Amino acid sequence: MNKKVVICGGSGLIGQALDKRLTDSGYDVVTVSRHPKLGEISWDDLGRAIDGATAVINLSGRPIACKFTESNKREILNSRVESTQKVAKAIATCTNPPAKWINASAVGYYGNRGDETMTEASSPGSGFVVDVCRAWEDACLKSEANCAKTVLRIGVVLTSNGGAMGKLMPLTKAFLGGAVGNGLQWMSWIALKDLVRLFEWVIENDAPSVVNACAPEPIRNGDFMVWLRRQLHRPWSPPVPAFMMKLIGQTIGPDASLLLDSTRAIPTRTGDFQFMVPSLENARLDDLSVPS
Repeated sequence: MNKKVVICGGSGLIGQALDKRLTDSGYDVVTVSRHPKLGEISWDDLGRAIDGATAVINLSGRPIACKFTESNKREILNSRVESTQKVAKAIATCTNPPAKWINASAVGYYGNRGDETMTEASSPGSGFVVDVCRAWEDACLKSEANCAKTVLRIGVVLTSNGGAMGKLMPLTKAFLGGAVGNGLQWMSWIALKDLVRLFEWVIENDAPSVVNACAPEPIRNGDFMVWLRRQLHRPWSPPVPAFMMKLIGQTIGPDASLLLDSTRAIPTRTGDFQFMVPSLENARLDDLSVPS
């Protein structure tokens, strides 16, 4: 069996960790990049690369943690939809299409829903991020690509060495790690080590078309910041009022909705997959990361 996996947009935090996980599991991993380095390939060669592959994984998209200017919003949307359309077109050229196509999405699909619990069957919310996720998913699931397709609605990815935590940890160490707004908004999250394992589980199992890639126990923002301060030995930080977060979002970013919106999503379609970090209650920072 050809155990080749092609990762589009594999140069970021998730892609690099996923490359390591799959390589350690015996897969031949090929990374697709707009500016390929040694050992990577360009998007122009995608069709040849995925022909006969076990899976193609698309993680491509402009980072969303930014000021939501009109130009940034267009780039956030187009980078996701257009890369997904390119994957669909490449699959159409294959003599032997890949067995699986896994496309990234986000729990932002559900929007700002307060205390409501979201499963994969829940309806979409409303707003810019929701619109992006819907178009992103449609470009995959509604395509005519002749292979099994799964969309992963990914929560906030937590690791001790990058991503969202890479921005939050220095602030928290400087006693600026207080709750945002009233701190009651829910955050759906997943440890990076679990996310890469979940990708592998989807590759190797008969996965459904949509899976919430988040831990079974979401956490409120205020409780999360208490947990993070405890990890960094900072007993207290002043809260960040909602109006201040909105002002920051309007001037330098990221948009305040990314921290103030409440999304309480849980996974109900992960079958026999076992989360190594299902809850942050007794977790440590080092528990989140992929072993080096």
